[in-house]
Amino acid sequence: MTGIEPWASPPPLPRWFGPRASPDDPAVSALIARVAHGARWADIGGEFNLNLRIDAEPPIVLRVHRPWVRRGRVAGLRRLRERLQRTQICVPRPIPSFDRDLLRVADRWAETEEFIEHVQPQADEDSYVRLFEELGRLHTALQAVWEPSAPAPLDDHRTFRQLRYSVGFTHRTLGPRSEPVVQRMRHLAGELSKLRKEVDLPCAPIHGDYKLGNAGELADGSWVTFDLDFARVRERLYDIAVSLHHIAQDDELLKPRRLLDAYESTATEPLTRDEHRWLPGALALVPLHWAATTGLVGKSLHEAENAMTAAEAWWSRQAELST
Repeated sequence: MTGIEPWASPPPLPRWFGPRASPDDPAVSALIARVAHGARWADIGGEFNLNLRIDAEPPIVLRVHRPWVRRGRVAGLRRLRERLQRTQICVPRPIPSFDRDLLRVADRWAETEEFIEHVQPQADEDSYVRLFEELGRLHTALQAVWEPSAPAPLDDHRTFRQLRYSVGFTHRTLGPRSEPVVQRMRHLAGELSKLRKEVDLPCAPIHGDYKLGNAGELADGSWVTFDLDFARVRERLYDIAVSLHHIAQDDELLKPRRLLDAYESTATEPLTRDEHRWLPGALALVPLHWAATTGLVGKSLHEAENAMTAAEAWWSRQAELST
């Protein structure tokens, strides 16, 4: 049981949408064989992209992107990672394969980069504080090297118009049983839209999905940053909210004030009054987006309901979080 009960038939996915690449796909399998040259390889995760560690000498990562990621976007992010090599931020260095930066596999783009040996930081309070210190440093570095910017991602989800489209698609996909949760989505989206019009938020280059799973600790104690796929110019508070929400899923005793202080200790500018005012809205928007896109990514009605419960819980803390 998936919780999905289509109406007569579910709407087709948008033309640009598509699943994560599979090593079992003949075209992908042929590319792996070309890059690996007989070396062993392993899938190292990633919800959207196929990421494979190739045990060559030295080891490398082969990444096969989602089908809607354009060539200019992949090339632009490679150049961004090259420029970040000149900063205090450690990111995997892009490397060419077959004398080319990008490889084509069926309807997708693929690339290779160095594999950096690391361990994932433990999910504890010290690591959470360090994560926010590193986020401040990352924002500072991104601001310094952003231009020329990479083309914006197609899946930006910046506007409430995009959010309403996703809600409608999910409603049609999940069917009549989704009506109550869809009404909750639309109500909260309306509340957030009203507050968003009242605040002026600074925008800056952001990571887009900064969490412990996208960071690693090196042998010398420094950290490496992974997965810049969602990097773009947006409200910097969006990055902060994404990180806070990921932590809250693991730590019910989350203390946002200490983490915000850690961010401000390394960022170039402290949070503004309007950013503090919008914080509960930014936090609610993260799981609201997950709920709204349930029908696009093949999740269940139960998962949509859980995401909405989390979104409403953040919004209910408006008085506490906005001060």
